[in-house]
Amino acid sequence: MHKLTQKFLVASLLALAGCEHEANSGRLVGFIVDGQTGQRLNFFQADGKKNNVDDEKNSQSQVYAVIDGEFRRAVPCGSGDLTEENAIEADGCYQIDGIPEGMIVPIFAQAPGYERFVGEFTYPLLSRDQEHAQYVGNIRLFPKGYATDYRFNVEFNGQPVARAQVICQYIHDATSSLGVTGDFNDFLVPKNTGTTTLSATSGDDGVAVIPGAQLVNGARYNCEGVLNQALDGRTLAGQSVIVAGVTQSEQRMQLTTAGSTDSLLYAVRSNVDDAYKLVGADGKLVVTFNRPVEIVPGTADCQTAAEAIGNPDADTTQGKLYGNTPDNSVSEQVTAEVSGDGLTLTVGYRAEIAFDQDDRNTTISFNGIVVRPRGVTDSRQVRAIGSAAGCRTIGVDDVAAVKNLRIGGDQSNTIRLF
Repeated sequence: MHKLTQKFLVASLLALAGCEHEANSGRLVGFIVDGQTGQRLNFFQADGKKNNVDDEKNSQSQVYAVIDGEFRRAVPCGSGDLTEENAIEADGCYQIDGIPEGMIVPIFAQAPGYERFVGEFTYPLLSRDQEHAQYVGNIRLFPKGYATDYRFNVEFNGQPVARAQVICQYIHDATSSLGVTGDFNDFLVPKNTGTTTLSATSGDDGVAVIPGAQLVNGARYNCEGVLNQALDGRTLAGQSVIVAGVTQSEQRMQLTTAGSTDSLLYAVRSNVDDAYKLVGADGKLVVTFNRPVEIVPGTADCQTAAEAIGNPDADTTQGKLYGNTPDNSVSEQVTAEVSGDGLTLTVGYRAEIAFDQDDRNTTISFNGIVVRPRGVTDSRQVRAIGSAAGCRTIGVDDVAAVKNLRIGGDQSNTIRLF
């Protein structure tokens, strides 16, 4: 509390003094590289023997951000100790200065012959007073038309597996805009502008192909392989992570046997498999299934939600869901929709009063989300996320819970906002 008070005191004194300096703002620096070749791209002019050191305001190649509602161009990295004689190279280097801490900043990069990059950078809140803190955000630009098809060689015990389904889902971690795992640290993650979930089925040779044209170059995808047919009462499953356009195109996916209490219909993964992940004020529950599903008709009235605020702040403003009116064939509290391919279910909530991000440990729990395999009317194949007790339109008294293959138990029905 003392540090926070001191921070606001410093900012207030500077404002009263008429000083334009903004405390605790900083810069983003990085390198722009060709995503296909890995070569650095120069967006600025040369000076003598050194490339990329002089600003070029009117160039068609630009990196820029939106800060305080205004466009702000990147400029070359400062020359510092760089000279025409030494080995320091400025190729590809850019910087954007004056980013206030705690601000989410849209980042764009464009150059002739390349697809435009669109991403975000979240300048973190600093734990102490520090002026001009610096963070690294490299950017990959991919040539227009460049795409890499991914061939997943699905195997079990060294043998190809036919009719296995490979499901690749775009991953964007809202809590951190920088980097992905492994060798890809410190690259800004592109915002997804295409289909979030893609799928393919392996042929007799065990190969499933995900077309590169449907992937967002530079984005990370979590790919799950599943075989719907049970083997000795167990389900075959495997996993692979790719960065589209960067990871090698030939992928080996080794399936292993995982205990499954429901080989008919189950969740392959969801965005809340990590129970402590924060999804933010606009967060939703996103579940990927092993086969196309549909929401059971007539069950919208069964869909309810409940909020819980574990650690409210000192003010009296707290978020609130709309009330629920039973037996009217609609849900006042929940939105639920299935993707066109039937593989992804997205569940959201309706708030009468917006939830406050300062109210920590705020969660939303869903009930009565009732699904079944697409085109199937057998009530024995109905499954539910959350409790479906009292949902009379299903036609059965006891509905089995959707199982989650990744966590090995029931699919979570709770999202954590803050």
